[in-house]
Amino acid sequence: MDTAVIVVAAGRGSRMGGEVPKQWQMLAGQPVLAHVLAAFAGLRVLLVIHPEDRARAEGFGVELVEGGATRDASVLAGLRALEGSGVEAVLIH
Repeated sequence: MDTAVIVVAAGRGSRMGGEVPKQWQMLAGQPVLAHVLAAFAGLRVLLVIHPEDRARAEGFGVELVEGGATRDASVLAGLRALEGSGVEAVLIH
C-alpha cells in the first residue's frame, strides 16, 4: 500500500510564544520539525507550510505545500496535492 504523511506546520504558534513559530524552535539542537520528520523517514512526506517559511523548509528534502488560513484548510491543501498520485493511505500529523 502506498502511504503518504501530511505534516501540517503552517501555524504561527502564537499561544506558545517566542520569536519564531514552535515548529521552528530548537529542541536538542534541531528545529522541532526535524524531529517530527525523522519519525516518518522512509515514507512520502508532504510538509504543509506557511508561505513565509518556504526558505526554512526547503532544506528538509520533502515535498512542500502552502497551507491555508486554518488547520483544516491546510490539511485540505495537503490532500489536494496528493490527488491522482496513487496514494492509498494518508497519515495526518
